[in-house]
Amino acid sequence: MDVSTRKLNFIQDLLSVSDEKIIGKLESLLKKEKQKEVRQPSVYDLLGVLTKEEGEEMEKTIASCCESIHEEDWK
Repeated sequence: MDVSTRKLNFIQDLLSVSDEKIIGKLESLLKKEKQKEVRQPSVYDLLGVLTKEEGEEMEKTIASCCESIHEEDWK
């Protein structure tokens, strides 16, 4: 079934819904999904991806390398 047909079927089903809670949930879901489409990735999306230990190790590595200048790398 193509997308246009699915949309029409969904609209027909939606028109038969009279429960305000269901309509509210569908509105909320649609709004949330549309926001995901336009939302730019954020550094906050990575929260909880690393363990505390992995974060500390990454922090140490960055700190130890940030001030390292290798003049040969510039040639």
